[in-house]
Amino acid sequence: MSLFVNKWKQTVKIHIIQEVHMKFSSTLKELREQNHVTQNQLASHLKLTRSTIAGYETKGTQPDYERLLQIADYFHVSVDYLLTGSETNGISVPPDSSEYRLLCAYLNLSSDSRQQLFEYTEFLQDQDTKKGRMPK
Repeated sequence: MSLFVNKWKQTVKIHIIQEVHMKFSSTLKELREQNHVTQNQLASHLKLTRSTIAGYETKGTQPDYERLLQIADYFHVSVDYLLTGSETNGISVPPDSSEYRLLCAYLNLSSDSRQQLFEYTEFLQDQDTKKGRMPK
């Protein structure tokens, strides 16, 4: 891999990490203010100093995973929300649906079988397109 590509990947990774730190800082402060919680109150609950909370909010320092869980629990939000400022919109699949059964079957396949399944799925999609069938 070229030096340029490696540098580019490193730069992108650093940029993403910086964005997460900045978003965490603003999300934490916003949650704290919306819930009328002072830095001292949050620090006391988490058994930290006020300056540690201030560091999270202004200096870009970030807590370890255990502390993130405690903060998320305190504000009744997900860790994803703390880090990104939004809840992830994962796909919800009812366990009694054919989609769920298909997903479970897929997850139990070997990587070779998964590749074959992808190829077969593409074949079926092409057939549907040729016949003018649209997905429901």
